[in-house]
Formats: sequence, structure tokens, C-alpha cells
Amino acid sequence: MIVRRTALMLLAALALAAPAAAAPKWVDTIAATPEGGIRIGNPAAKVKLVEFASYTCSHCKAFNAVGVPALKAKYIASGKVSLEQRSFVRNGPDFAASLLVGCLAPRPALGLAEALFAEQDKWIVPFTTIAPADSQAIAMLPPEKQPARIAELTGLDGWAAKRGLPLATGRACLADKAAQDRLLAIRADAVDRYKLAGTPHFVINGKTVAGVSDWASLEPLIQAALK
Repeated sequence: MIVRRTALMLLAALALAAPAAAAPKWVDTIAATPEGGIRIGNPAAKVKLVEFASYTCSHCKAFNAVGVPALKAKYIASGKVSLEQRSFVRNGPDFAASLLVGCLAPRPALGLAEALFAEQDKWIVPFTTIAPADSQAIAMLPPEKQPARIAELTGLDGWAAKRGLPLATGRACLADKAAQDRLLAIRADAVDRYKLAGTPHFVINGKTVAGVSDWASLEPLIQAALK
């Protein structure tokens, strides 16, 4: 009886000493979504925020620099808000950049997306200096071959290679017709379902947010959705 009591006491002591399960690190929880985006945070968050962004959009760059860090620190880390980022293709450079991002697994893809925004003023310059003859030659190519040629001509594929995406892999993704079709489908869905007219465009819990393009305007809407 004494032995049994001692064993039970030891088990109880071990149970008390066992470390508590670590809380989820929601800012490090990154996953692809069926809709073609990349989600950061708790998939069961009370507030599900979707951002449609263009890599050539200056307001999107500003939101990525100011809004995303604030979201992570104040709302995503607690598990109350998740952020899903989806590409919205506006032009040729967007198309090429989005295909390169989509070539990677969610975590490195997010890193490349952040680099595209942070260095937007640099990588976009060659697109503004394409010779008219080159532009005409690109326009004559089949649509599915244009992104790869644009990225090669401007050095965007090489830029991505320096940030972890092998050149051959990137070029294969740029020519991937299925990936191109997915991006065009995301664009069409954004316009049809959410009435997107410009970027960045936000959707909170499935409802489009009109006339908001910066963090100062978006945060009060997130706070209201959390109540």
C-alpha cells in the first residue's frame, strides 16, 4: 500500500512538472489557400482578412511596409486575425512577378513577395526602359510565352534567382500555362465577386471593404470586426 501511494505521488509530481504545451506561433503559421493565396496566422481566426495586392502598386508597397508588421504584432500573433495575401495582376510586370512568387512553397514565396515590395523601386526600372521594338516583339509572342520573355529581358528572373529561386525553375514557372490561368482566375474572381477596382483591396470575413487602401483606415474596421 505504501509502495502504491508513493508511486501515485511520484506520478502526480511528474504531471505537475510536465511543461505546458507551447502556444501556437501564429505569425509563423504560413500556408497556401485553395483560393490561390498565402495565409499568415490562425486558420480559425475570428477575423479573416484578405488582401488583393499588385507587386507594381505603390500603395501595396506602403501597406506591406506599415500595415503587415502592425497586423502581425497586434492581431495575428494573438490568433484573432489571419491575413491572406492574393496576387492581383494589373500588367505584364505583375504577371511575371506573381508567377515567380507562385513557383515557391508558401514560406519562401512570402519572403520573395516581401522582397518584391521592399525593392519595388529597383526591379521595376528595367520595365520602364524596354525598347519599342522589344515591346512589339513580345506582343507578337503567344500569350503564354510573354511572361518568360519579359522577365528575361528585364532581368527579373535573375533578380529572383539571387533571392533563392533557381533560374531554370523560375523560367519554367513563368511558362507554366496552368499557373498563368490560376492567376487570371484570381483576378476575375476579385473583380466579379468583390468588385475590385484598385489595389490594395481588402475583404473582411468575406465582405469587401470599399475605399480603404492604408493601415490607418483599415485598423478600425478590424477592431470593429473583433467585437
